[in-house]
Amino acid sequence: MRKVALALIAGCALAACNPSAPSGGGSSADSASSGGGLFPDLSHAAYRAEANISGPNGQTMPIVMIRDSGKMRMEMSTGEGSSVIISNAQTGESVIITSAMGRTVAMRTSADQFTDPAKDWQAEVATTATRTGSCSVAGENGSEWSHQSGEHANTACVTSDGIILRATQDGRTTWETTRVTRGPQDAALFEVPAGVQVMDLNNLGAAMSQAMERAKGGGGN
Repeated sequence: MRKVALALIAGCALAACNPSAPSGGGSSADSASSGGGLFPDLSHAAYRAEANISGPNGQTMPIVMIRDSGKMRMEMSTGEGSSVIISNAQTGESVIITSAMGRTVAMRTSADQFTDPAKDWQAEVATTATRTGSCSVAGENGSEWSHQSGEHANTACVTSDGIILRATQDGRTTWETTRVTRGPQDAALFEVPAGVQVMDLNNLGAAMSQAMERAKGGGGN
């Protein structure tokens, strides 16, 4: 299960659409003085978006991103099972839920283990990006933004209400939305399913050691 969780965290870094984007402060209000224009707020629209994320080696993974009132849910499937991240901007809590081999496990994560992809975009792009024109993806219209991150040239096609439609790095597409459904989302999507125990990922190593010790004791070793 831990392997699935770590793969999911790596996938979320990819889902940020700009793997080299650093975390940091900044907002669309700051962008006027840095030439960024009025980059949309990415965290407050209510919608469900289906997309594909692509890595530097050509691997592609389907992903579903759901947002509503500062809450976020990301759904992905790996070769080992399905994985979900639920994040609440108000409480600062994030939970990873993994399902594999007939078991479902939830693990609470800290801010340094998972960062909402929108935060990276808001911090990096909103303060440095320049609007370069209009764009259209998956039947949705948006504005195209360009910015430089280190030696990488990045672009993002974003709707006026803050939905990322497409992102590229050095001409390579890293995120492409295929379908968007706007509107309030079911509150249950942002909650851990009933009956699923939530573990603290920070204490996962200690918990596994304790479980092993108990198993040894039960086996008479």
